[in-house]
Amino acid sequence: MKNAINYFYNIVIENIYQNGKMFYFDYGGYNYALVMYKGEIALLNNIYNLHLEALKNGIYVHQIILNKDNQVATLISGTPYVLMRIFYDKEKITFDKLIPFMNIFLKENFNINRTDWETLWSSKIDYLEYEISQLGSKHPEIRETFSYFIGLGETGIQLVNTVFNEKNVTALKSLCHDRIKSSDSLFDLYNPLNLVVDYRVRDAAEYFKYCFFAGNNIDEELYNFLNYSNLTTAEYLLFLARMLYPTYYFDIYEAIINGEDKKEELKKIINKIDDYEVLLKKIYKLLKRQFPIIPIEWLES
Repeated sequence: MKNAINYFYNIVIENIYQNGKMFYFDYGGYNYALVMYKGEIALLNNIYNLHLEALKNGIYVHQIILNKDNQVATLISGTPYVLMRIFYDKEKITFDKLIPFMNIFLKENFNINRTDWETLWSSKIDYLEYEISQLGSKHPEIRETFSYFIGLGETGIQLVNTVFNEKNVTALKSLCHDRIKSSDSLFDLYNPLNLVVDYRVRDAAEYFKYCFFAGNNIDEELYNFLNYSNLTTAEYLLFLARMLYPTYYFDIYEAIINGEDKKEELKKIINKIDDYEVLLKKIYKLLKRQFPIIPIEWLES
């Protein structure tokens, strides 16, 4: 790997350390990471431009280093890698670290736009329903709870459709992340390969969901977010819709289908279903006191 870095980036290093599928080294007083890229190569130029936008606005995401051919990705032994000068490492993320991303408003989509929630979520559910019909007999632990979480997702879709059927909808787009989990580090938060463009409530909802199911107390942070964020009416309702959509369950579902041993994590989620419903009802009732919301019968009780 040293020779490849020298050849493609004209960087001569003495020591390099591997951690999983990433390689770390120091050079010129900076820390670098060579990261395996698993996404679509066609998106990399858009990711590069989005990361420049972040840097321009004072969000110090890891800086992508172009190779000798002025390309973002470098094929090493047939595998694409991206070299980054990194500014943060292993410290765990906190909610306050998300706020600067939410305050960078984007007019361009950078072709990494994830705002069509209705289409994305509906397509996801349709695919999962087909998949469970084919593979469900092999995974009874999933089959027993699948319909419940599909129902949560469909309620979220219904709410999204209601929001965008209104006139003069205002929902701002900002720098967001493909996934935000409570177990993520600052390295993950500032990794430009994780960036997408979406409504600014995306990261907040994902953070709170994963924190809840990880057993963290989110009451104070959630209360402050709902009461002091100065979101638009549409954004508050989109936040509720995203809290309804069970990303956390679908991620574990896919991991189990792909052969990973995630049954204990699935049990933890299932055991917290009732508590999570209580949380959803609190959010629903708080927002209903302030904004017109279509009645969601099971949240009324």
